[in-house]
Amino acid sequence: MIVEEDRRGLVLIDQEAHARLTGDLAARLPFLVPHHAAFVAAARVHDNGWREADAAPTVDEQGRPHTFNNVPDDRYEQLWRRGIDRGAAVDELVGLFVGLHGSRFFETRDSPGMHRLVEEERERQSAVLQRLGLGGSWDALPESVQVASDWIAMLDALSLLLCGAGLPDQITPRVGPIGYTLRRTEQTVSVDPWPYGRDPLTLGVEARRLEATTFDSEQALAGALSEAEAFTREVRVTPAG
Repeated sequence: MIVEEDRRGLVLIDQEAHARLTGDLAARLPFLVPHHAAFVAAARVHDNGWREADAAPTVDEQGRPHTFNNVPDDRYEQLWRRGIDRGAAVDELVGLFVGLHGSRFFETRDSPGMHRLVEEERERQSAVLQRLGLGGSWDALPESVQVASDWIAMLDALSLLLCGAGLPDQITPRVGPIGYTLRRTEQTVSVDPWPYGRDPLTLGVEARRLEATTFDSEQALAGALSEAEAFTREVRVTPAG
């Protein structure tokens, strides 16, 4: 879950809504990324393992909903296992891209469960590459797979900024040798160099609003969510300058 505070309370965006926005950004690129169909599908579903966690969010020590970057390791492991399995059920290459994307995050976590997931996922990625006849391994990806994975990571970062995910207002993801500068101002993010067509993009992402900012229990949070205002946040992607 993505949680952003404004003057009215909290704006909550589920990870699946953020992922659908990432898929919209992927589908609107005016060129074909390697393994394009699997790339777009993986961008759109890469966070569907969060479905259960976002349906029943837990509360952190400050009384705020756990966000995507502070969920405890045991839940984090479970949700990524679900997400990778769900991606693979769509298509083995989609599952590979979801696993590669997840590896960018769960490899930084330091618990026994996360270490097991890292090792298992490395073995699975190498096996999938061989079964699909793509060659390489988890630590020596074929160029086409690496480029598509980089694009998912770049558009994921762009979507997170648009959703107000608490990242720095300026970040610089890379796709192969190309570095992109993403700069956020409210619900607008500029991209340099500009990868889309001539015009800026205007998109929407599903969100919920809570008037309260802290909760003394998960039951209190669940009650507030049952009455939360649902709305579509309009977001814009523009060229720099």
